[in-house]
Amino acid sequence: EVLVASAILPIVLLAIYTVYDNGLQDYARGTARADVQQNIRVALESMARELRAAGYSPSTTGCPSPPSGAITAIGTSPVSVAFQADVDGNNCTDQVIYTFDPPTDPSKPCDASDATTIGKITRSVQVWNNGTWSPATPVPSDVAQCVTGLTITYYNSSGTTEGNPADVRRISIAIAGTENVRGFSPRTYTLTSDVRLRNL
Repeated sequence: EVLVASAILPIVLLAIYTVYDNGLQDYARGTARADVQQNIRVALESMARELRAAGYSPSTTGCPSPPSGAITAIGTSPVSVAFQADVDGNNCTDQVIYTFDPPTDPSKPCDASDATTIGKITRSVQVWNNGTWSPATPVPSDVAQCVTGLTITYYNSSGTTEGNPADVRRISIAIAGTENVRGFSPRTYTLTSDVRLRNL
């Protein structure tokens, strides 16, 4: 009986360990997936919310009058978008710029201890001052990190792609991020949003 029990016990322990290890791996991958998706979702919702307000022109009493136009610049290298809106509630028009800074070493998964692997979306705010846009904040703030791609597509009122900022009426945003789980190939997730400019 002791010999039989000794033979069976390692098999049972191996089965228990296998189930436990698989559970840990599933948990790690699920957590990584949730982190990536939440990270992308926050950035996407932030961009979409402020872009919907593009072109909003409150009372400018006491504020210098900036150039007209909701979308002020379309960047392709790096991917960026600049637009005007009152985002700080002071009744003066600001210029908001979202920019994608890709990782300098995209061959590696995103690692907080290695700045070359971190792709991010940044946000900066500028104010119109003496005929030019001046930074309201000295350093752009990070909206999301571990981002691997940002695609912004612009459309005019006819629904065709548009390259002239003055004719943009709808914007499609797609943000991609990659999970990082040791021992597994990284999986990429992409979330998209479609934004119609309400103030044009």
